[in-house]
This record gives sequence, structure tokens and C-alpha cells, in this order.
Amino acid sequence: MATKKRTTTADMVVENVEEQAAPPAFNLPDLSPPVLIDPQPAPAIVPAAAPEPVDPFAYSDIKDVIRLPIGFQCSVKFDAWDDYVTFLARADDVEAHGRAIHAACASKRAAKVPNYLPTDAELAEAVQERLARELRRASIEVTKYQDRVDVDDAGPADVALLRAWKMYRVGLNRIPDQESFLHPITWPVVPDTPAK
Repeated sequence: MATKKRTTTADMVVENVEEQAAPPAFNLPDLSPPVLIDPQPAPAIVPAAAPEPVDPFAYSDIKDVIRLPIGFQCSVKFDAWDDYVTFLARADDVEAHGRAIHAACASKRAAKVPNYLPTDAELAEAVQERLARELRRASIEVTKYQDRVDVDDAGPADVALLRAWKMYRVGLNRIPDQESFLHPITWPVVPDTPAK
């Protein structure tokens, strides 16, 4: 039997200590049991189509074509750039777009593509570069064969090649003295070097 004792606290009055410890009672409505339904299939996920790769070398126009000894210089309007780009198109280009641009430039021959004529200053610079390169080559060959002659280790072929390379070097040094220097230039013939 529960004893009744009146307890007063600051907020409430409790008649019975046991009442204080009892859990509160909740009245829940009566619900019907859940109904299980077949699971719906997940929507199919279709991946978005990959965007078409943009060809950075696709072009729409070629203009200002000039024929050079090594190919065509032209202005190309690549789709990836805002403005025309100066391009050197060669038949032996390693890139497919370079060969395609060369073919397009070559097909413009009917449009009277002009040949590029270098200035005298450009010609003189190119001649000086080639002349210096050939003089170095001739001097190396002369030294090689002259050393063989100097130590008495030269055969008749070595003596003939020494003379031929010296003649070639003399011919190179006389190029600037030619009457038609630059228009045109007559280059001496390179001596035949025996196969090794």
C-alpha cells in the first residue's frame, strides 16, 4: 500500500512519490498495418553523350598565299582562334592539317599565286651562312688530308682529295668576286668523298 505524502516543490505539488516515478501514458490511435508494395525499378541512368572533340586545327579560310622554295606561306583562319595566323605549309609536314593546307594552297595555282622574291639583303645573308658552313667543311677535309700527306701516310687518292678540297675552298672564297653575285651565284662542285 502506497503511502500518501504531500511534497511541495517550487514548481509542482506531487501527491505521491510513486506517481512521480511512473511513466506518462500516451494514447496512440489505432493504425492499420503497413502494406508492402513491389519496389519500383530505379530510373535508368543514361550517360550524357561525350562532347565532340574540338579540332584545334580546323580552319575555314586561307588567304595571302605566297610560294616559297620550301612550301607556301599563307594566312589561315583557324576556327579556334579569333584572327588569321601566318602559316608555313609544307608538303612533307608531319601534321595532317599542315599537309592539307599545303594541298589547298597548291590548288590555288590557278589563282596565280605569286612567288616570293627575297630581297638582296636576305639573299646576301643566306649566301654568307652557306658560304661559312661550306668553308668550315672544306677546311676540315683539307686538314684531314694534309695531315696524312705531312706524315707520309697518304696514298694517291688522299693526295687527289687534298687537291680537290683545296680547289673547292678556293672556289668558295671567289664567290663574292663573281660578276653576277647574288643574281645568280655559281657554286663550286663539292669533291666526291670515297665511301667508308
